[in-house]
Amino acid sequence: MLAPIIWDAPRDPTILGDTEIAVAPLLAYLEAHHAKTGQKLTVTHAVARGVASVLGAHPDLNCIVRRGRLWMRRDVDVFCQVAVPHADGRKLAGADLSGAVIRNADKRTMAEIAAELQATADKIRHHKDPLLKQTKQMLSVLPPLIARPFLRLLAYLNHDWGVDLRWMGVPDDPFGSIMVTSLGMFGIRNAYAPLFPNARCIGVLLVGGVHDRAAVVDGQVVAQKALPLTIALDHRMIDGLQASVFSRELIRRLENPELLDDLTLSAPPSHPLTDGAKA
Repeated sequence: MLAPIIWDAPRDPTILGDTEIAVAPLLAYLEAHHAKTGQKLTVTHAVARGVASVLGAHPDLNCIVRRGRLWMRRDVDVFCQVAVPHADGRKLAGADLSGAVIRNADKRTMAEIAAELQATADKIRHHKDPLLKQTKQMLSVLPPLIARPFLRLLAYLNHDWGVDLRWMGVPDDPFGSIMVTSLGMFGIRNAYAPLFPNARCIGVLLVGGVHDRAAVVDGQVVAQKALPLTIALDHRMIDGLQASVFSRELIRRLENPELLDDLTLSAPPSHPLTDGAKA
């Protein structure tokens, strides 16, 4: 309980970690789903579903700092970032990064998560998301010196006191429990992302590009498909023990993809790691 009192928002130390998973079984699972249903699933959809399943099964990890105390969240919401290109599709200037929150993702299958993310991403890229449009219009009229304290005030009212600010164009808890974003689509293998102070989520997980690596299997060196994952965690909410639980359980699900859509694995245990107030 000392960490959320001593440290400020994530301008202070974070936990950084990385791993690589043997991804061939997951790729085969996604390809089989595509062949059967025609729906294209990606490793990012799988990771989003995986983290939702882990947070659902371990509610102690799904928390938020409110007024200097740790609170357990009631729902598992996963924020997936969405790239919004420039109008001509070639210029970097004018490109933007937005995102979509998948609510109650621990109770959704991978296919349901993918479908909702696709629908929301299409709205964002075609500028048909009314709440996002309202938010951008509000920010466009605020000078930077005013915008920063104003945004922090909005985050304080929403996260610390539960004030619904949607009438102002501010989504309710807009970043959810954890943020997931893909690097592989840009040809990047590894990177770390900073924690966004207004998000109040436990961390940011980056999905890198699938690549071949040398691995030892049954005493033989073989080529193996690997998926790099890197994460930045807010140390006010997650410590080393909890980070190890999160990592172990996520890897287990991704390397055994038949577990991803087993919704019973998203149910919390009878004896959580810690007790805490509900947010």
